[in-house]
Amino acid sequence: MMSTAGPNQAEATTLGSRRFGRLPEFLLVCATLVLVPILGEVALRLAGKDAPPPYPPKNLRPGVIEAYEPYGYRMIPSLRTTYPYPHNSPHPRTVSLAANRDGFRDSRELDEPDPRPRMLFLGDSFLFGDGVEESERFTNVLEKMEPSWRMDNFGIVGYGPDLMLRSLEVVGLKIRPSVVVFCMTTDSFRRVRPEFAGTGFTIPRYELHDGHLVTVPYPAPTFWNQLRISVAINKILWDRMSWQWDLDEAILNRFEELGDQHSFRKALVFLPGTDDTPLDQKRRAWLKQYAGRHSTPYLDLSDPVHKMGQQAFIPDDPHLNEAGHIVVARELDRFLSASGLLTK
Repeated sequence: MMSTAGPNQAEATTLGSRRFGRLPEFLLVCATLVLVPILGEVALRLAGKDAPPPYPPKNLRPGVIEAYEPYGYRMIPSLRTTYPYPHNSPHPRTVSLAANRDGFRDSRELDEPDPRPRMLFLGDSFLFGDGVEESERFTNVLEKMEPSWRMDNFGIVGYGPDLMLRSLEVVGLKIRPSVVVFCMTTDSFRRVRPEFAGTGFTIPRYELHDGHLVTVPYPAPTFWNQLRISVAINKILWDRMSWQWDLDEAILNRFEELGDQHSFRKALVFLPGTDDTPLDQKRRAWLKQYAGRHSTPYLDLSDPVHKMGQQAFIPDDPHLNEAGHIVVARELDRFLSASGLLTK
């Protein structure tokens, strides 16, 4: 018997058959999308990799560092104590610590009378002088070389360029510096990423909205960002995309603007790690290019520090020892003189 189905009914039947035929493919795709992240999460857990940062972050230096809402954290004001360094060494050095009322490592107060012009240094633990005495830091050595200037050290352990900028805006501008030196270590560049917590605090974060810096809260945990697969994907994205560089550039742009608004001269300095890795080379080349575009004096300390090799660093530690700080002070003195920044 001949079929009585018309053309439209035949087409519908054929279309339905095709859809039914594709159902296994659709289910396979769905299963893959579900299983791949699960398998990835299991593999990362077994390998012990990409664990999400703890929330809330844990203070890594209790009794020394405290939360400070305006820009994240600082030393406990007027602190007087000692600490062993390196912490994991069988024979650590006992180092003294003194903080001023503003929470920076300095035996002097920022508001004490001083007729000299002031040079302000922004930075992290390299500037803070982890592992050496206050008097041994390159800023203190530099002041002895140039006694007609006062060198103010705003280095705090774990600071990224964002917290350096915030400390300048909140405290640094009050002392009316003649020169501000923005010191970037090789690790500084990545510290603008959302999950970075410094020495363990829910620090304010920067985001770029239409090219402008906007302050946002430290990210609270969600189900997704507590998965290791999420941490791994975010690392890949931040390494491959321009987000980190865009934030670093916006922060330095703000630094440049503050210099114009408050009439201080500016300089950028790169402080190297123990080895000149390809990533270090990329970072210092980027900073040099940035300084060149803005006609800002720039000093790369990689060559003089690496010429000393391990003799410039604390054994089994990435921080400069006393000899390394002396070399940095000498190079800075030459650089500041040659660039005219020591002209009053």
